[in-house]
Amino acid sequence: MTTHFTNVLRQAFKTFDRANHASFNANLQHLRQLTDELTYRDLHLREELFRSAGATSHRAPCSYMHIFEDERFSMSLFIVRGASVIPLHDHPMMFGLLRCIWGQLRVDSFSQVIGPEEPLTYDPHPAVVKVKAEEPSLVTPAGPCATLTPRKRNYHQIAQFGNGVAAFFDILSPPYDADMPTFGPRQCRFYRVKADGNQVQLHCIPSPDTYYCDVVDTPESVVQAAFQCADEVYAENASGTQ
Repeated sequence: MTTHFTNVLRQAFKTFDRANHASFNANLQHLRQLTDELTYRDLHLREELFRSAGATSHRAPCSYMHIFEDERFSMSLFIVRGASVIPLHDHPMMFGLLRCIWGQLRVDSFSQVIGPEEPLTYDPHPAVVKVKAEEPSLVTPAGPCATLTPRKRNYHQIAQFGNGVAAFFDILSPPYDADMPTFGPRQCRFYRVKADGNQVQLHCIPSPDTYYCDVVDTPESVVQAAFQCADEVYAENASGTQ
């Protein structure tokens, strides 16, 4: 396994460990810098995975690859084909990095209208969310990650930009299903945009029928590196508490 992916993985453990809360911002910045340099080769992926996907009509609109997940963060890969879109959805109470590793992606993001000192809450059954539209971003392998936080850009839609295939690696913390204090596990909800005068609202909708994924196998070398790194981190933490 390439050293760089291991560096990203180790930095993710360091960043999202609650014991390092005091240095979170610096660690997140370092994680983003490392993730900005990640390529598909660091994940032991072949170009054929992206090229053949665009020419295979029976494939799902998107493909998903699971890389790693624990209670602190998840890592995965998505491949978006042709005119397909990952519909507008939320990332409640989460931080995220989206690194384009193939093609180009247009990310349309929204931020909830909430005061800087107003506490965040999780509504398990949202109907309407007041938001402001952020500037759309074009994410490419030559540029930086797209970033979301619990307060900024944590509602977004992701589309392949062009006429081919695009793919991105992402890190989310905490994962949707993580049992967060007070809030418990959170689910991913989908939305449609509705303008009401000068106010932009997101209306919660069922998961669109047009969005579904097939599953791509994770390279064994990536799986082994992830578990080896996790085992080392867990062992270090255990020894530090003794």
